[in-house]
Amino acid sequence: MIVLNDIHKHYGRVRANDGISLTLEPGQIYALVGENGAGKSTLMRVLAGHTRPTSGTIEIGGETISYLTPTLARERGVGMLYQDPLDFPAMPVWENFQLGAPKRTKQEVIDVIGELSYRLDACFLPDEPVSSLTVGERQLLELLRLLDLGATTLILDEPTTGITPEQKQDLFNLLMKLAREEQHTIILVTHKLSEAYELADSILIMRQGALVSTLQPPYNEKELVTLMFGEAAEGVEDELPQLPPAGPTPRLAMNDTHFAGPKYSMGPMNFIAQPGECIGLAGLDGSGQELFLRGICGLDRMPRGVMSLDGKEYRSNDFNTLRRAGIQFVPADRLEMALFPALNLMEHIKLAFPDRRGDLTEFYETQCVESFNLRAHPDTNASELSGGNQQRLLLSLIPDDSSLLLMEHPTRGLDAGSARQVWNHLKGRCAKGASLIFFSPDLDEVLEHSHRVIVFYDRAIAGIVDREHATMDIVGALMAGKPISELMETTR
Repeated sequence: MIVLNDIHKHYGRVRANDGISLTLEPGQIYALVGENGAGKSTLMRVLAGHTRPTSGTIEIGGETISYLTPTLARERGVGMLYQDPLDFPAMPVWENFQLGAPKRTKQEVIDVIGELSYRLDACFLPDEPVSSLTVGERQLLELLRLLDLGATTLILDEPTTGITPEQKQDLFNLLMKLAREEQHTIILVTHKLSEAYELADSILIMRQGALVSTLQPPYNEKELVTLMFGEAAEGVEDELPQLPPAGPTPRLAMNDTHFAGPKYSMGPMNFIAQPGECIGLAGLDGSGQELFLRGICGLDRMPRGVMSLDGKEYRSNDFNTLRRAGIQFVPADRLEMALFPALNLMEHIKLAFPDRRGDLTEFYETQCVESFNLRAHPDTNASELSGGNQQRLLLSLIPDDSSLLLMEHPTRGLDAGSARQVWNHLKGRCAKGASLIFFSPDLDEVLEHSHRVIVFYDRAIAGIVDREHATMDIVGALMAGKPISELMETTR
């Protein structure tokens, strides 16, 4: 049993955790929910030993202490699986797995990986570099490593991001087994309320740094959302804008286009997107949707074919040229590919809008605070923001005149209220003529916000499905490799 007693964590005047007391029992699965900035991550970092509380105590293993370090937390069986895996991509699987563990031979490590992989229905090649794994596979490897290190209290931060529905079910089955049969304590930090309803014995609700309620099943969704967001829960999401009639000049046209990335290539592809269209990409990790987006914006090569943007042909896809032409790419890996960790918010604004001069405080208030509810001081560095606030900052840096938005995981790390706000903004852009092509591992999100869905399988376009036919069954079957001709025949 773990008892958190009156935990406070202050950053200047900001009270990230404000007097939280909580008891965590063995054999129980807890879901920790709350809007971005509610203090969830701070509290879990306190428990995992990565953040030292300002005051309060932690009782663990019958001992009361004022704070934990990562080493102390590990010795007491606490392990945390972060949304962005903490590994070394250049190292092979077996060496990453061995980090922090007692000295063992390579064969002993391989045997342990095999045993634990069997329990999770996973498969890892020991000598494969971690850089070749998907985000979901890296998360699963990290979970196996925590179990090997003796973790009996597992904290999982958005663990289903980037993994397939089948892997998610395998993960949930494992968590249930660990809790019920082995008396592990599981804490699931999630923005997906459906996952909390499905898995949790108790839902812990945080708001503005405080633990406001603990709910047990049967859960009342209206009560839970109101506790999380208050009056903000009453917001209504905009409808998908109606497409105007197709004009003579498409927004994007691909003619026998090939894209080549560092791991694989794909093509030829023929495709047209119209102004104002929202197009979702669906597919299992590594099926081609990432290369599709990166090729369109010029981050990966276009060795053959032609791509047209608003009628202008491009036989090479230079990133800077396409950016000036109106293409904006928002990657899933925010700090590595999009933001500058050591630069503050105002410095990002100045870089994104170089034509603006003088005091940009008012522009920051309009662009970031009012439009995206980014409640952070302009002097705050990007690395100090929560994942949700990093996404808000990134979206606020997109120029208003961008004609084609390419987005990986547009609501990654965002709570339900913030996700609704982002989608209203994106749909507003499309209503004014911009086009959006996005990928999300959440298939429900893809189906809800798309005029058409492009489904990828085995690094190729398996089918393009219009909104009328884009059901979970049809898109899911295409993702699994079933021919589109058979599926469309069954709907007639």
